[in-house]
Amino acid sequence: QPTFTLDVRGGIGATDVKVSGFTTLAQDLQVGTSGSVFYVSDSNNNVGVGTSVPNPIYTLDVRSPVSTGQTALYVYGDMRVTGDINLDDITLDHVNATSLRVSGFSTFVGSVDIDGRTELDTTNISETLNVVGVTTLSSAGGITTTGGDLYVGGDLYVLDDVVYDE
Repeated sequence: QPTFTLDVRGGIGATDVKVSGFTTLAQDLQVGTSGSVFYVSDSNNNVGVGTSVPNPIYTLDVRSPVSTGQTALYVYGDMRVTGDINLDDITLDHVNATSLRVSGFSTFVGSVDIDGRTELDTTNISETLNVVGVTTLSSAGGITTTGGDLYVGGDLYVLDDVVYDE
């Protein structure tokens, strides 16, 4: 006895199938060989794009071949992340940050504007800057200037002449 308007028992082969309206699938949705293009898992509610893994591992699992010049994920517009982001490499062309902690060896090339003023020809620090570890200033032989007091809480080693006004 048929239980639907079209009730087929067994496999179906079809081309150019169009579905409109709400569609419910009782099992996983796989597009491409074994879901290699797009995979929606009914068992763990995960979605895979470009993955040949039988079940996507993450809520949204996007994978792309690893080679120079390919983009695995492109977001046009704003993106908000409320959890952690773990990155191997990052390139940013503009950053506005309310709290930024940099640990480890860091090299800044070009101007660094810390106080938010629009003059980007100098490094501006309007609040406290704490530097822990080895700090090299003007290692290329330039001049480092401070407009206020300089406090050294430990030994001060000077390689060359010391000149003072008083």
